Amino acid sequence: MNRILCIGDIMLDVTAVIGKDITQGLETRAKISTQGGGAAANVASWLATHGTSAYVIARVGDDSAGRTVIEELDRFGVEHSHSVIAGANTGVVIVIVDGQGERTMFPDSGANAGLNKSDLPPLDGFDAIYLSGYSLINPLSREGILEIIEIARAKKLSIVFDPATIGMLAEVGVAKVREWISLTDLLILNEEEAQFISGR
Repeated sequence: MNRILCIGDIMLDVTAVIGKDITQGLETRAKISTQGGGAAANVASWLATHGTSAYVIARVGDDSAGRTVIEELDRFGVEHSHSVIAGANTGVVIVIVDGQGERTMFPDSGANAGLNKSDLPPLDGFDAIYLSGYSLINPLSREGILEIIEIARAKKLSIVFDPATIGMLAEVGVAKVREWISLTDLLILNEEEAQFISGR
């Protein structure tokens, strides 16, 4: 059985689905739900529920949100090593979904910042790595993630790179994103991301 190491972010998603435009400064009725999120955690959960062994490294705060997302990983059968960061909050993203299904997100990376090689489990036994671009975009974890990539490449592990949303990629700049891509083996892209990276 393949075993995939997922590196990046683990978040608590707070989603508000609204049926009309937001009424600025007043109340707008919404259907609100909470669930575990973050690209790395989502991919690991999907893999685990579809018969692939998945392991995620993450950092959470010493708070109820952190306990909630870790419990969810356990329910999905995801292996994990997580550091509880005192004084930091677990990453949270507010997601607003409008009547057309368009999502607007307000992320707070929280304890996800600062991931580095000390968070890695022994890499023997893994077949590939899934790498969330959010961890490279965040300047607080970028250096540590680049060190992790170097270690993984030395172990001859394939790296699957999911660059992240177009808005954040644009802030970093296409030259830097292409530099990161050169360190990986396979890309997961939507159409907008492909156009941004290719310049076409």
